[in-house]
Amino acid sequence: MKMVKILALSALLSVGVMADDTLVKNMSQMESGLSSVQKGFLYNTPALIKSGVSDIHKANVLFHNMEDTKKYLPKDKQHMSNIAFNAAKRIDSASDDMLKALDKKQYSKAHQSYSEIVNACTACHAVVRGW
Repeated sequence: MKMVKILALSALLSVGVMADDTLVKNMSQMESGLSSVQKGFLYNTPALIKSGVSDIHKANVLFHNMEDTKKYLPKDKQHMSNIAFNAAKRIDSASDDMLKALDKKQYSKAHQSYSEIVNACTACHAVVRGW
């Protein structure tokens, strides 16, 4: 019986560690995408911006399901998964708007969309990190 409890606890902990590892990798991919977008604007390289948006889209998929999002939040914040879910929708919308503006060579408008992405990230981080 003791062995069963130990195995169950180990399994539970490993799921938590895997969720943490997934989130760390995901946030790293998101940061990399944001960095590419910013460099694309700084160096006037639309291809780099588009590559960054692609990375952002890939990373953002993790938060497209509100129930799945809960497991990546701290236990005391899981009831606020809607905030992460809504931030993910804002990120998708702003990044899509950015690509449309880029295609029209509306760089100022595209950059405003970049700011909207960062604001959505910050809104989620403010809740998760308790800022």
